[in-house]
Order: sequence, then structure tokens, then C-alpha cells
Amino acid sequence: MIKQGNKCRRLGAAAVLAAGALCLASSPATAAPRLGVSVTSDSTVMEMGDRTNIHIRLSAPVSVADSARIVNLPQLDSEVAGVYFISAKADTTKSESGDMVFTDYNYLVQAFDPGMITFDPIAAVVGSSTDTTFSDVLTLKVLPVDVDSLETINPIAGVVAPYSRWYDIFPDWTVWVLLAIAVLALAGAVIYFITHRKQIIVERRKVVIPPYDLAMSRLNDLRARKLAESGHDKQYYTELVDILRQYLDGRFGINAMEMTTTQIVKALRGNQETRMTAEQMKPVLDIADFVKFAKVRPMPEDNAKSFATAVDFIEQTKPAPEPEKEDDSDAIKPGRRANKKQ
Repeated sequence: MIKQGNKCRRLGAAAVLAAGALCLASSPATAAPRLGVSVTSDSTVMEMGDRTNIHIRLSAPVSVADSARIVNLPQLDSEVAGVYFISAKADTTKSESGDMVFTDYNYLVQAFDPGMITFDPIAAVVGSSTDTTFSDVLTLKVLPVDVDSLETINPIAGVVAPYSRWYDIFPDWTVWVLLAIAVLALAGAVIYFITHRKQIIVERRKVVIPPYDLAMSRLNDLRARKLAESGHDKQYYTELVDILRQYLDGRFGINAMEMTTTQIVKALRGNQETRMTAEQMKPVLDIADFVKFAKVRPMPEDNAKSFATAVDFIEQTKPAPEPEKEDDSDAIKPGRRANKKQ
């Protein structure tokens, strides 16, 4: 009996020790952090064509966070059982205690096929270790879209032409070309206006000298230069005849600048105002022709006589002065005086 009691006491103590060791091994205070991976979604039930987000979280201790990785991350633009992965974003955060590092992968997916869709578990490892940690299985339920059989299903619409305006057919650089042309045209118009305006001002300021005054001024200048006395007979008679030709053109409208001596004399005889002096001008024109074309040397008295004849012709044919108008006040005064005398 004593031996059996001792044996029972030994077995009880061993059991107590084993239970204590088990409790210590399973205590949270002494449990070491481990690699973990989880998969969740915003919605587990969706309709065809809807979108939802899938979140994958990798949790790893700080000591192995740099070498922890997920083996089978979904690829973008890929399809898994009718679910398309459209976009992805990865964020890395640390827990508040600083013992764990969390890496989040967020995927936007879109479903097109109805039914139950099950994703394979996500596997995570540390470095090249074969110790793999798996996530739970994620399941999505895709509901079909209700279609009313009574509604008419229209065929696919054709291609619609985009809205356009008439100036859309022109390329963008056309605007700059037209703008440059407009600027050049405006600059040309401004330049033309300025230059044309200057010409108008110059023409307005130009003083018109009467033919008689111009002829007498040129004759006085010719006499002061004494060309005949210095032996320049040809130049002397050329200028003398040019003065007479210009005078006839300005005074009587006879285009003497383009006429010969015979034509000038004929025009003078046909003009009522110069008919009496036509024979007076003929000797001057003849001597001028002999000197210019036949190289005849005239006598000094011939030069003086030709000059005097030209002056006399211009004096005889100059316009008569306009009669002065009587002042109305002067015209009334005699009448007033007559009335006073009466």
C-alpha cells in the first residue's frame, strides 16, 4: 500500500510538472512572434461588372522583415476564374510596439462571370527557407445581373461621329499663320498711311508759282550767269528756249516741251492770244536751232536781241491783273453824301 501511494504521488508530481511546462510554452509573454499572411476583401458578394478591393497583409518580425516575402502575389492585368486584377498598391507600415512590420498589398478587381470564385491561399516565406506560411482561402460570390425578358434587347449601336465644328478641319498652326498675315497686313497699312500722308502734306505745302513769275525769275538767273559772254552759246540758247517752252506750257497749255520749232510757231499762230507775237518768237527759235544743231557762233548783239525778245514776249502775254473790287462801304458813302446835300 505504501509503495502504491508513493507511486501515485510520483505520477501526480510528473503530471503537474508537465502541465506547468505546457502552460509556460503556450504563454503569450514567452511566445515568439511568427510570420503571418492574411487576405480580406471589402465585399464578398458582388454583381457582374462590379468592382471591389482585395487586401493582402504580410506581417513579419522586425528581425526577418527584410527577407520576408510573398511567393504568389497576383499579377496585374491577369485573370483568375473570371476576376480581373486592374490595379495594385503596396504600403509598408510598422506596428506601435515596433516588434512587427506589416506590408499591405491592395488590389482593385472586377468580376464578369457569375458563380463562386475561390482564390488560392497566399504563401509567404523568409529568405530561402522552405518553411511556408499560408493565408486563409478567400471566396467571392458573383451574382448574375437580372435581365427582364420582356424588354427589347437592342443591337449594339454603331459608331457615333464626334461633335465637331467647321474650323476643326484646320490644323492648329493655321491660327498662327493667319495671325502673322494679319500683323503683316496691319503693319503694311500703317506704313502706307504714314508715307501717303507725308506725300499729301508735301504736295499741299508745295507752292505753285505762276508761269510769268517763274519765267522772269529764270530769265534773271540766266542773265546773271553770263553764259553767252563766257562762250557757252549752246547752253545759253538751250536754257533760253526751255524757259520759253515752259512758259508756253504753263501759260497757254501748249505742250511746247515736246514740239519742234515749226510746231511751236504753228501753235502760236493758232492761238488768239499769241497770234500777234508768233513772228516775233520765230527768229529766237531759229537762232537757237542753228546754235544747238549746226554749231553756229552768234554775234553778241544777236544774244542780247534774243534775250530781249524773250522778255518782251513774256511781258506782252502775261495775264492781265484782276480788277480790284470796290469796297461796299466806299460805294455807299457818295450816296450818303448826296442825301446830306439834298
